[in-house]
Amino acid sequence: MKTIATMIAAVAAACSLTLAQAADEGSISKSQAKDLKTQSEAQYKAREKAAEAKEELDKADCKTSLSGSAERACKNSAKAAAKSRKADAKTVHEAEEQAIKDAKK
Repeated sequence: MKTIATMIAAVAAACSLTLAQAADEGSISKSQAKDLKTQSEAQYKAREKAAEAKEELDKADCKTSLSGSAERACKNSAKAAAKSRKADAKTVHEAEEQAIKDAKK
């Protein structure tokens, strides 16, 4: 879980750095905004896929190491964690999109 959080933070920092550079310049052009938006969308999709992959790994660990009600509880926990990771990814994406819109002004 630390690696995904670290990855999300690094991606957010990279995008923020790009947006900070744009803010220093005053505003960004329409093509720059489109490029940043495309990059943000790709990063969002990658974060979602990473959350789905982590969920599958967690469920597989539950299946191999537990049984019965403990296995079900573990799988439900893995599903809830994945839902949380996806929500975090969406929040970061929406913040990036808002920053791009603000930088265009």
